[in-house]
Amino acid sequence: MNRRALAVAAAVALVSVPASAGTPKPPTGILAASVGDRVVLVEAGSGLKAEVETGPVGWLYPAPGGILFAPDVVNGRTAVIDLRTQTVVERIDGLTMPHFGDSPDRYVALAGDALLVSYPDRALITRIASPVVNPWQVLMAPDDAAMLVLERLPDGSTGVHMSVIDLVERKGLPRVALAGDIVHMALSPKLGLLALADAGSGRVQLVVPATVAAVAVRPVGGRPVDVAFVGGGRVLATAVATPDGDGTLDLALFKSGRKGLRLDKEHALPLGAPPVRLAASPGGRHLAVALEDGSLLLVDVDERVVVASHRLPGTPRDLRWCDPSRPGPMLPEWSEGEGPTPDFKPFEPPIGEKKSASGLDHP
Repeated sequence: MNRRALAVAAAVALVSVPASAGTPKPPTGILAASVGDRVVLVEAGSGLKAEVETGPVGWLYPAPGGILFAPDVVNGRTAVIDLRTQTVVERIDGLTMPHFGDSPDRYVALAGDALLVSYPDRALITRIASPVVNPWQVLMAPDDAAMLVLERLPDGSTGVHMSVIDLVERKGLPRVALAGDIVHMALSPKLGLLALADAGSGRVQLVVPATVAAVAVRPVGGRPVDVAFVGGGRVLATAVATPDGDGTLDLALFKSGRKGLRLDKEHALPLGAPPVRLAASPGGRHLAVALEDGSLLLVDVDERVVVASHRLPGTPRDLRWCDPSRPGPMLPEWSEGEGPTPDFKPFEPPIGEKKSASGLDHP
């Protein structure tokens, strides 16, 4: 399918159309998957696809204004993709890995220290001393208050650690060693908890982000490969590779009150193949599940059903659900033309009044 068709479909899907009561909202936005030496863009509603040559990309980095950064770690370059036109608008020498939070005009990059950088001009604002050694996954806290970094190597040979960088006080906190083979994490500001997928124990740990103190454990009956919070931050979704070579999507609804955290509802959705990655929609109503066989399933979390199934050309390394309509940074408007000139006319006093030599009026 050509890029123009995908762009038109994406624009139509992003227009808000009132739905009747009880009618499920269709998924919107664009799914980006790094597959082979390309990034595949899939319009969530229609399934229209476009492929962009980028080189082998490990992690994808969505940015405001419909931009996606795709760093090629093998060749040391970064493709900057415009999601609205499905084209590479810039190729940057070196690896650019911007972590955006709520602010559209700045991001944080990890390069030894944590670098706070302006966007889109990419000027260094400040440098924060960082304890991070092996960054694996990064989450931004609400209001850009902090950066949570899960540290590990792919084989886990150096252990697993958690680092927190305070972006308000602009300082790095001491690293904390994590027990278990933690492969992914997810943050729920609603519950005030961090979910850690422990692939070695077949459980998801729910911990306090600041201290990593355990609050609860969610057994999932297999190897948890990825986690996400959806449904307003109250539903923990876990992609599970089951011992029989299949996969399930484990959905657990939690409630928090005066009596603490409790499990309210749970549901297991069969997937048909082992999962590799999860991506929540910008509104949290839908969830994309990428499988080893290249299938891409879109799940309505409220209804707990698969509402669409798409096909990728291979197993993805990373998967992101992007919102091309998210506003970018505000930019100044410059003009070389002359603006309007004020029309200053000499003051004429009303008839019967007298004007002084100083130019001031007196009764």
